[in-house]
Amino acid sequence: MGYRCIAAEVRLRPLGIIDAVGTGLFRPFHNYLFIPRDLPQVCFIECKASRGDFLADCSRDGQMRLCLMERERNRKSRRRGRSRVLRQAVGLRKFEACLLQPMANLHYVLAPAGLVQRKDLPPRWGLLSFGEGGISVVVRAEWQETARCEYVESAIARTLTSDIYRADDRAIHSVNRAIFSQQQQMADRIRAVRPQTVFAPGRLDSNHV
Repeated sequence: MGYRCIAAEVRLRPLGIIDAVGTGLFRPFHNYLFIPRDLPQVCFIECKASRGDFLADCSRDGQMRLCLMERERNRKSRRRGRSRVLRQAVGLRKFEACLLQPMANLHYVLAPAGLVQRKDLPPRWGLLSFGEGGISVVVRAEWQETARCEYVESAIARTLTSDIYRADDRAIHSVNRAIFSQQQQMADRIRAVRPQTVFAPGRLDSNHV
């Protein structure tokens, strides 16, 4: 979709692991807002295979309001010079945490068709539906102005680098397994060989010469 830097299973503190992440610089009128200038975009996609998986990332009732109250108290405490800071994201699950710790402009939930309804979506999140015809946009995500493109791209780079190392390890393990299998086959062949007695030819009698 035009994103130049993408990765799966990207770890972003303090949000945790995001299923799919993409960043890119979009041309005028080809960006999400259709504005006449280049626009950097960061997109998060959370993939949900079951209803329970989706509900696990939904915060409990009242947690969003509690975190907003703590954020307001922290702001007043800084004005008064107090050092005690309250946790602003305690109890929040991933959907709301992504909004209170903004790192992406767009947030989408990807789920099989019919699994997630429009009314179930958290604020500002969009919905992508996966069916027989592929992936379709059911609900467009609301644009979030604040994003951390450089931080997200560095996390993508770390993820891709670790993927390369893991791929090398898997390749080495695969070669070692192939060599071990060949050694096992050779050992089985050696065990299958039955010993045979070979008699030396008798000496020729001088009378028969």
